[in-house]
Amino acid sequence: MMTGPSDGREPGEPLYQGLKREIRDRIARGDWAAGTRVPSENELVAEFGVSRMTANRALRELAAEGLVVRVKGAGSFVADAKGHSALVEVRNIADEIRARGHDHRAR
Repeated sequence: MMTGPSDGREPGEPLYQGLKREIRDRIARGDWAAGTRVPSENELVAEFGVSRMTANRALRELAAEGLVVRVKGAGSFVADAKGHSALVEVRNIADEIRARGHDHRAR
């Protein structure tokens, strides 16, 4: 049962956040590879001693973050890893236009 700091949660942290972290950690460790079925809400309830609503919220938020994919009637699955950069380069549009040999004028 997820009850407090001894279960890996921060003091005052909502249960769903602790559950999200545990699922995220299992995926990061490679316990669950891409395409692997994540335990159902009912299985998470039994394993972690949380309510079904807590399990549902954790899975919904992980799906919104792109870490899991939920398929109605089939369950939740670990999403394919997507390569992404932590940095995004934002360039000045005027510089881009000049670099392509055109004039840029603001009106």
